[in-house]
Amino acid sequence: MDSRKLLVTTDFSDASFAAIAYAAKAKAKENQISLLSILQTGDVPPGLLQQMPNPGAIQEYRDKVLEQTKDKLNTVASQYFTNANVHTDVVVCEEDVAAEICKYAENNAIDTIVMSGQGRGALGSLFIGSTVQKVLRMTRIPVLVIPKTTG
Repeated sequence: MDSRKLLVTTDFSDASFAAIAYAAKAKAKENQISLLSILQTGDVPPGLLQQMPNPGAIQEYRDKVLEQTKDKLNTVASQYFTNANVHTDVVVCEEDVAAEICKYAENNAIDTIVMSGQGRGALGSLFIGSTVQKVLRMTRIPVLVIPKTTG
């Protein structure tokens, strides 16, 4: 892999660690690695907010999850990418994870996006995850899809 700026996405699933492990082996010392996790927030219906005794608790919870995700991402970076140029980032979005990945890649002059594909069921080898499919359709940046490791 000759890319200089790699974007590696993770949702901390077992499948996503296959992409992280691949990027770690791919001359990480010669590449700049951006390790990215996307948090979807979703909207809370206004009627539900009115019934809550402490509506601020939702934002407090979101802030806590954001900090925990940042900590987890930094831990993963230190475990997989020793002596490498690694940047970690957590992006919060309302809905479209694929669009956020593409926007992040474009805004940060990424050369290659590294993602894991997730097979499902008996026909799993024929399909990749819907987020990967959307990224492939939405970006002009090369996308390297790493299969989930077995065992």
